Amino acid sequence: DLGSRRSAPFVPINMAAIPRNLVESELFGHEKGAFVGADTRMPGRFEQAEGGSLFLDEVGDMPPEAQTRLLRVLQDGEYLPVGANRPVRANVRIIAATNHNLQHLMQQGLFREDLFYRLNVVPLRLPPLRERTEDIGPLVNHFLKRAADGGLPLKRFTPDAIRALAAWNWPGNVRELENLVRRLLVLVGEDSISAEMVEAELAAMRPEDAPPLESDSLSQSVDQHIRRYFETLNGAMPPQGLHARVLREVEYPLIIATLEITRGNQVKAADILGINRNTLRKRIRELGIWSGRQA
Repeated sequence: DLGSRRSAPFVPINMAAIPRNLVESELFGHEKGAFVGADTRMPGRFEQAEGGSLFLDEVGDMPPEAQTRLLRVLQDGEYLPVGANRPVRANVRIIAATNHNLQHLMQQGLFREDLFYRLNVVPLRLPPLRERTEDIGPLVNHFLKRAADGGLPLKRFTPDAIRALAAWNWPGNVRELENLVRRLLVLVGEDSISAEMVEAELAAMRPEDAPPLESDSLSQSVDQHIRRYFETLNGAMPPQGLHARVLREVEYPLIIATLEITRGNQVKAADILGINRNTLRKRIRELGIWSGRQA
């Protein structure tokens, strides 16, 4: 509310919800006749947000070709609508959000490093809901009011029900909580939603056939991760340097976890890892890991 763009447009776009072949058209617009079906000129989100802010939600899901185009806009301050001959000057503030670890995506070759550093000017980390359970009560009240405005019956959650919600780990974060609230409003006939009702619904959401994490070996976990990575490529070949990226992705959390249990003591961490202290310092520097004490 204090910025110079406060009265200008705020245009959100969910990158994960746009088909890959339409991303550039959605962002930059297209001219009439640019492709089959382009019967009229369509302004893109950059044009719609002119003078204001463009919110790129789930930016980690952008396809590589769109990442390249976005990087060019951030570097040059202009964009080229699909089918156009002349670039358009951009006057837009970019706000980006993602639930992915972009550091890991960069190591996998799925997110451009230069784009990351262009976007990572003022980073803000929003902790997952399981780390801020004190927000669950106010969020539930907010969702109840929103649901009532949308025509759903007005109900209340008992204090025990709120405590039951706080005990859940919320892998889907705030969206999962909102969906659960709306589902209970529809399914529960009483005016008051109890802890028993909440727990019964949460129990139905828990996968019964999922194997416990402790039973998976490291090699199985890595195998599953690598197979998922190849599936995301949809038959395409991965970028060169895959071996180094996979090793880096395993090494990064390993070093961080070791530094955490040694409270940043690199001498103890090197001893646990079985490597030379200078080697550990070099890897910490190369992986971009912040650490505390060195001895």
